[in-house]
Amino acid sequence: MKVTVKDVLALLPNTKEIYLVWDGSVFQHSPFTALELDAYGDYAVGSICPGEEKSIEIVLAAQPIKVSRIKVAHSMNNIHK
Repeated sequence: MKVTVKDVLALLPNTKEIYLVWDGSVFQHSPFTALELDAYGDYAVGSICPGEEKSIEIVLAAQPIKVSRIKVAHSMNNIHK
C-alpha cells in the first residue's frame, strides 16, 4: 500500500510548516488549500523528514505517481489478459 500526501496530512494536523520536496525542488504549503490538496493529495510519498519547529518535509516518490492512476493502470492490464 502506498502512502499519499493526503494520508500524511491527515496524520499530522498540527504541523506548522509543510514542504513538498521532489527532484531537488522544495515548495512550501502551509496550510494546503483545497486546490493544492486536489493537485498533490494523491501523490505517493517516498519519505517524511522532520524539519525545524513543527515542520516536515514530504518527499514525493522518485517519480510523482498519483495512486489513483496506479489502480486504473492495474485494472487496464487485467482487462487485456
